[in-house]
Amino acid sequence: MKCNKKQRLSGACLSLLAISIQATAQQASPSDADKKSVTADEIIQIQASPLARTSVESAQPISVLSGDELRRLQANSLGETLATMPGINNTHFATVAGSPIVRGLSGARVKTTQNGLDTGDVSRASPDHAITAEASTAQQIEVLRGPATLLYGSGAIGGVINVVDQRIPSERPATTEASIGLSMNSVANQRQGNAAVTTGAGNWAFHADGFIRKSDDYHTPTFTNDEGETQDRVENTFVDAKGATVGTSYFFNRGYLGVSASRLAQQYGIPGHHHDEGEDVHAQHDEALPFSDMKQNRFSLAGAYLPANDHWQKVEWRYAYTDYQHQEIEGDSAGTGFFNDQHELRVTATHNAVLGFTGAIGLQLEDKQSKARGEEAFAPDTARQTVGVFWVGDHEQGPHHWQLGGRYEHTALDADLEEPGSQQNYGTLSASLGYIFHANEHTALSWNLTHAERAPTGTEVFANGNHFATRTFELGARYRLQQQNDGRYKLSVAQNKLDTEVSNNLDLGAHIKLDDLHLKANLFYNHVNHFIYERFTAINSAELVQNANMAEGLAVVQFSQADVDLYGYELEADWQLNAAVSVHAFSDYTRAQLTDGGNLPRIPPQRLGAALRYQTAHWDSALEYIKYFSQDQVATNETTTDGYNIVNVSVSYYPTLVSDSSLSIYAKVENLTNQLGFVHSSFLKEDAPVSGRNVALGVQISF
Repeated sequence: MKCNKKQRLSGACLSLLAISIQATAQQASPSDADKKSVTADEIIQIQASPLARTSVESAQPISVLSGDELRRLQANSLGETLATMPGINNTHFATVAGSPIVRGLSGARVKTTQNGLDTGDVSRASPDHAITAEASTAQQIEVLRGPATLLYGSGAIGGVINVVDQRIPSERPATTEASIGLSMNSVANQRQGNAAVTTGAGNWAFHADGFIRKSDDYHTPTFTNDEGETQDRVENTFVDAKGATVGTSYFFNRGYLGVSASRLAQQYGIPGHHHDEGEDVHAQHDEALPFSDMKQNRFSLAGAYLPANDHWQKVEWRYAYTDYQHQEIEGDSAGTGFFNDQHELRVTATHNAVLGFTGAIGLQLEDKQSKARGEEAFAPDTARQTVGVFWVGDHEQGPHHWQLGGRYEHTALDADLEEPGSQQNYGTLSASLGYIFHANEHTALSWNLTHAERAPTGTEVFANGNHFATRTFELGARYRLQQQNDGRYKLSVAQNKLDTEVSNNLDLGAHIKLDDLHLKANLFYNHVNHFIYERFTAINSAELVQNANMAEGLAVVQFSQADVDLYGYELEADWQLNAAVSVHAFSDYTRAQLTDGGNLPRIPPQRLGAALRYQTAHWDSALEYIKYFSQDQVATNETTTDGYNIVNVSVSYYPTLVSDSSLSIYAKVENLTNQLGFVHSSFLKEDAPVSGRNVALGVQISF
């Protein structure tokens, strides 16, 4: 029987709701309650919050990936690593670059941080730019779904991905701790190794980690790309990455001060990067294909102080300087280069109860200098300075838990242009109010209301040039297109500037935990005024006066504004059938549309997944199925995408070792049935399907 979109949406919700109703009717007796196991989301503290919350203590939906599950899911890109978490998808620029999509939003609306500070790369400017945060050496990855502007400012209006590691030790280690990991896969001949060590001497702690990863072009089921070629691999998707970090901390009576330095170097192919549309395809294959050569140096400081008074609990500070460069090499020369020079400072002070609220006040300063050179320098050199002040607080009384906060931020953009409007200033205000009701020891209900504002990026305002990764000519909002007598279009500078984006978001949540059942459900509705998006103009860049000598061009898109509505759900259920066997199920859905009619582009489709797991002290195995529904709610100039199904099998073995040591050996087969699937959220949808059948092996030892 077939069902329409609304039927599928309501069907998934009703299925898990039925589980919830049955579970509530079977609430455990007091004697059973003592047997309840403690789950990771009840004990892992969220480092992205200064208030030492766990995910179940937050009115905002938060997920954490850590431990063996993080090692099992770790992939080349951060987006691919997180892509099966509820509410999270991947931009999927093949396998070489991938950024997380949170509830349909990505790019400048989802901030990626390393230990709470911006990664300082250019991944949010283009889907072919890789994120510099590394998952293989991470302790945990935290995902904040929905607006997180209170703590992280304009760039977090859609969410935050915080990658946490121990590069600056915040606790004095009792003993030396070390880990070594090795892995490989068949689909891209990937080879990877990583290692980390933390030790101490007296008042000092020391940390070092590193990784190396190499892979070739990845294989797929046979498909026909947008040029009519039949292929079974995605050409030019190699990756060659390595990185290292060293850090140290000194601990004194009431705190610590630490420093770290890291270096990342990565080369990767740029698939689908056709610059000359009229050039013979086979001639291109005989030439060296373009690739990215990315390097980043990062210097960080961090510290904490515990005041000896009754008013303040802790003062923490973090600072990072990032020197980033990314060059796209074509033949023997750099065709385009992107350069970032960024400073960021965060200071937070946690205070004891004032008017019943325990809270934290904070200051965030950021200075970012962005430059681009070469053929794809589609935006001018731009300086961005941001100053933000915020406060967040908690109040708990019996079963009632209130959370609120506010932030003011000033953003200044200064483009290297001798034109009116090259300097623009924005002030943004954000606030939130959340509530958690602990109905009983098994059930918590929550709601969270957020007002968030975002200042535009330099690209959204000042862009003017070819963007080959998206196969468009991008035009900033400051320009006006005027048609001339000869039919061509001339650009002029408009005096108006973009309005700030304004998001009003409501989250509703339920968390039910019984002896054998754990259920989490979230519903969200987000209305955004002045949403900035790329509007197709129906003009080809060859029709622009400035491109008078161009024979063939690209579609011109202009950053414009409209009101939009996004709504959907995330559902998770874990059912323990007996001591060893459990079932995990999840589903998510996001609908994104213009308020006046029409759809936003590249919105991921609805998903439904289930996994059967067998777990003992030494074994952990799983059979997983994920259904990606078709996506037919498409934007202008966008095509529909068929659905597909993925089956994965995994097994892990944990042999007994000497005390304080652990060994994990895992094997997995991804896309067991070798299903052909196209990713609707990808700019390379027709050229880069999902990976084919993949056999992966790995080992991780900690001692």
